[in-house]
Amino acid sequence: MNKNSLIHPQNLPQRIEDPIFREMPRDPALIADMAYEFVELGQYQEAYECFCFGISLDDSDPDLLNGLGITLCEMGELEKSRIILERSVRLDPENSITLANLAGVFWEMGQLEQAVYYYRKSLDFDRDIEETHLNLINCYLEMGLLYIALLACIEFRKLFPDHEEGDELLDDIILNLGISLY
Repeated sequence: MNKNSLIHPQNLPQRIEDPIFREMPRDPALIADMAYEFVELGQYQEAYECFCFGISLDDSDPDLLNGLGITLCEMGELEKSRIILERSVRLDPENSITLANLAGVFWEMGQLEQAVYYYRKSLDFDRDIEETHLNLINCYLEMGLLYIALLACIEFRKLFPDHEEGDELLDDIILNLGISLY
């Protein structure tokens, strides 16, 4: 499958021709905002159609591609999501949100090494996103890398000292390390 074939006009949903889409603004940023609202509401089919409509106007908008990628992931289309998010990363390689989303897709696909790679890369560009740190730590735990998870959790707690989930995670890691010694 050609990686760009997912976003060619002939592969977009037929509903794009519906009258509702004819009345939508032709501003990709406004369309992205509307589509992200559908994502927040859990209305993934509507989000998918809006992102596709936006991409039919501008197929090189990283924000629209990121949104389409996370929507496809939520719809269980992991391979398509990966392809779209990789394209978004190529267009905007320093976008920490898209990098973390791509990491999440790799995690869902069971490709933990790739997930770690993209979570670390995301943190290189923005260390202030708590969820990315927590996902990285949990990924290390799933891989059985307790000492690396411990170090990552200590780093997280230095950045976010009052984070309750970070405290609980550190306690769990220490407990698991203790159990693993026996």
